[in-house]
Amino acid sequence: MRLLVIAAACAVLAGCAASKQEVVARLGDQYVGQNIDTLVVKFGPPTSMFKMNSGQSSYVWQLSAVTDIETDRGWGTASTRYCKVSVITSPTGVVQQLNTEDSNAGYGLPGLVGAYGSICGQRLGMRPQG
Repeated sequence: MRLLVIAAACAVLAGCAASKQEVVARLGDQYVGQNIDTLVVKFGPPTSMFKMNSGQSSYVWQLSAVTDIETDRGWGTASTRYCKVSVITSPTGVVQQLNTEDSNAGYGLPGLVGAYGSICGQRLGMRPQG
C-alpha cells in the first residue's frame, strides 16, 4: 500500500513541469530557424553574448536562479536552482542551436530523479505532453 501511495504521488508531481528533454525539444521547434530577435522579445536581453571567430554568435539567458538555504541543528546547506537557455546563431542572426541547462527541480529523491520536471519547464510554464 505504501508503494502505491508513493507511486501515485510521483505521478501527480510529474505533471508539474515538462522534463529537460521536452523543454529543449519544444524551444527548438519554436525558435530554431527564427531570428535571434524573437528570443530577445520573449526573454529580454541576454545575460551574455559572445561573437565567435566563425561569425556565429553565442547567447545565454539566465532565466531563473534561486538559492535555498536549509538549516538543521545549526548546520546549513545551500542549493541553487537555475535555468539557462543557450543559443548559437548564424552570422546573420538565425538560431541554429538551442539548449537548456538547469538544476533538478525540488528536493529529495523525487527531485533527484526529475519527478518535478525541470526548472526551465517550471519557469516557462511548460507542462508534460502525453
